[in-house]
Amino acid sequence: MTDEPDYAAELELVKGLAVEAAELAMKRSRTVTPVEKANHSYVTDLDNDLEKLIRSRLGDAFPDDRLTGEEYAPGGGDGPRRWSIDPIDGTGNLVHGLPLWAVSIGLIEAGVPVLGVIAVPPLGELYWAVKGHGAWRDGERLAVRDADAFHIQDNVCLGTNAMRRIDPRTVPGRLRDLGSACCEQIFVAAGRLQACVFLGEHAHDVAAGVVISSEAGCAFGTLEEPRLDTSAVVARTPIATPTFVAAPRRLDALLKTARLYPAAKLT
Repeated sequence: MTDEPDYAAELELVKGLAVEAAELAMKRSRTVTPVEKANHSYVTDLDNDLEKLIRSRLGDAFPDDRLTGEEYAPGGGDGPRRWSIDPIDGTGNLVHGLPLWAVSIGLIEAGVPVLGVIAVPPLGELYWAVKGHGAWRDGERLAVRDADAFHIQDNVCLGTNAMRRIDPRTVPGRLRDLGSACCEQIFVAAGRLQACVFLGEHAHDVAAGVVISSEAGCAFGTLEEPRLDTSAVVARTPIATPTFVAAPRRLDALLKTARLYPAAKLT
């Protein structure tokens, strides 16, 4: 007998909700109306409508849970559980017709990320994980392949913000920036990327992805702290120090070579 929470009902509801949101997003993806926010990023009518939909369904199913997301103020109940929603992660990609964006729903309980579901509508893919029960893509279990070094052809994602702090000449492999933190995390879990580096991401950008990537075997670290658990990653959002995601031995190799620009300091 175990006292571990059973998230089966939450997982099935959120998987279905993510699929529904993804289908709606694809129908409307070519007709969105973008507006520039104060930080110069885009928000669209689709972002707003999807977050309202997701909040409404979660609020009806779990009235005691806190509801947080990218576009609206916190709401819901005041229980120990918090849903973290990114209705469209990669809105800039969506606005410009670049088919790489995601719908992300994560559950955090008492500060610990415990469930994550991410849909990538343009690819028709659904990723999910529950803490302690593995990571999955469309029913296929995900497990990262580790190595002590990077091959020159390995894909490593260095986000735009991170690239302004990390000297890209010190990062191995072929550098990418996908424009969606959610896609970057799940693609590391799926082996399409061998590592990614974050800076500036908020809780809704990483809450679901850290569950999926960690359950696939990924580790997290910074140049000052070689290992962080998923709770620390989420607690430190918005991420103020370049934070690396990779399989454990690859992460060690990356942290040995990566360097800040000489004028930059860790904060």
